[in-house]
Amino acid sequence: MSVHIQEVSSGDYIEVELSGKLAKEDYAAFVPVIESAIRQHGKVCLLVAMRDFHGWTAGALWED
Repeated sequence: MSVHIQEVSSGDYIEVELSGKLAKEDYAAFVPVIESAIRQHGKVCLLVAMRDFHGWTAGALWED
């Protein structure tokens, strides 16, 4: 799984690019960034781009 996170502008806009199959461990890569931005800004805009995305593992579905 590949997760690429980019905070844009003042941090209230985040782009997350996902490819492959999302696993439970992948949440550790992007959830803290998003939660931090929400604590700082209250609301954030989130764009999730799924390129060559093949879904979730059972563990990732449980984390969701």
